[in-house]
Amino acid sequence: MKTGTSAAQGTIRCAVIGIGNMGSKYAVMLDRGEIDGLTLAAVCCRSDERAAWARDNLIEGVQIYRSEEALYEAADTFDAVLIVTPHKQHPAMAVRAFKAGKHVMCDKPAGATAADALRMNEAAARSGRVYAMMCHQRTYDKHEKIRRLLAKKAVGEIRRVSLENSRFFRTQFYHASGSWRSSWAGEGGGALINQGYHLLDLWVYLFNLPQSVYADIPFGKYNDFAVDDEATLVLDYPGKMTGTFLLSTGEGVWTERMEIVGTGGKILLENDRLTLTRFDRDLRDYARTATVNAREQLGETTEVFDFGSYDRAYHLMLQNFSDAIRLGSPLIAPGEDSAGVLSLINASYLSAWEGRKIALPADPQVYAEALQAQIAREQGCRSDLR
Repeated sequence: MKTGTSAAQGTIRCAVIGIGNMGSKYAVMLDRGEIDGLTLAAVCCRSDERAAWARDNLIEGVQIYRSEEALYEAADTFDAVLIVTPHKQHPAMAVRAFKAGKHVMCDKPAGATAADALRMNEAAARSGRVYAMMCHQRTYDKHEKIRRLLAKKAVGEIRRVSLENSRFFRTQFYHASGSWRSSWAGEGGGALINQGYHLLDLWVYLFNLPQSVYADIPFGKYNDFAVDDEATLVLDYPGKMTGTFLLSTGEGVWTERMEIVGTGGKILLENDRLTLTRFDRDLRDYARTATVNAREQLGETTEVFDFGSYDRAYHLMLQNFSDAIRLGSPLIAPGEDSAGVLSLINASYLSAWEGRKIALPADPQVYAEALQAQIAREQGCRSDLR
């Protein structure tokens, strides 16, 4: 994308909008000069508590604004924004930033619907500014290893993928930590659109979008709310490649497992260990030419790769954002990618509500109406409890 800023090749002045848990983390990183080419110019927060935190923890000279309106009255003092607020606020904030000529890095997800993401994409395109999404799991060495293996067809043609993840266990304390959390009205969903967004972004990053999805979602399985805390997706691709995706935020065990089965072998990722199994010939050829009933004549080799810490993932994402603005470097996670991921999430919810397979992309108007029906039902239930 075009840089289109007087700060190109120089220092980019950033404003962080929202300094809760993650926003304060980014603000401190910028404030300490940990990202080349990015400096913290301002923070924007509504609460007295967070404003006090900013005064106590950030260096003198960083401006503290209590509203977007006040921030944009000083629009000439910053070049880019990091949007780190509840995600239903993201679309309006991003569009405003692009109209003001600012570069944008947005925390995930872009919004609650694919239509939200498309509006952000259009605004970014009109502005010519850099638009990035904070999808830091793309930087993990284990995921980049898989991406490289897939690019060189290390295990042949992919026939089946399965992903199981229960690492994001969430307590009722977490669900009650914000009035917007874990609700159709506040988040536009539950586990899939929140914790699951990172995993589905990674899925699409590695395997592209499916052509259809069937979702089995037992809403409120572990919690007394209307949204999802578990979801099982069955994903169909051209050429009969299939995928299964299982996410739970209600299990006490920690499971991270991805299995990629191809005609030339298998990639198995369990936590931070990757096992690569490769056949001595393509399985399709073996099935046609073998003179036995099963695998007796099939040779294979196995390699194991262990991966270490990825605690600098956020630094890598912010550095990439800086380099894209100043140097024109390609983005690790272009903001435009969010429309596809949200389309998959929207289609999954629609599938669960209607009990049928949904082709992608889901119709935005159909999804918007179905979502509003869920919000009305949720609010009616809450009203009944009062």
